[in-house]
Amino acid sequence: MTQVGVDYGRRRTGLAANVNGVVVPLKPLCPSTWEGLVERLRRIAEDHGSGTVVLGLPLSAGGKPTELSREVERLGEYLREKGFQVQLQTEVRSSEEAEELLGGTDRSGRVDSVAACVILKRFLGEP
Repeated sequence: MTQVGVDYGRRRTGLAANVNGVVVPLKPLCPSTWEGLVERLRRIAEDHGSGTVVLGLPLSAGGKPTELSREVERLGEYLREKGFQVQLQTEVRSSEEAEELLGGTDRSGRVDSVAACVILKRFLGEP
């Protein structure tokens, strides 16, 4: 059984998995679609076992819902309807942390998948 971290974006979605107790970034989903995410999550479950999908919840700096956070909540419901266990995890500053870890930004989606690692580690209570 594994947990999968998801840093959802309308263009790219970062993914990470807890594989044998180690959180690793996975290839990002580009372009990002809900159906594509379902397919990828099913493949990850086939390879590593099914578990919890941890969706990063983007709130405003003041902790209030945003247009994107409401979309992520709808995505969570969609994934639940498809049979996945879903938990939401606040993702405040996860992308900034990922950029710091990588030493900058990129357009390949690496930052998004490292941000998914940050989200998943927070969920697991890891530093």
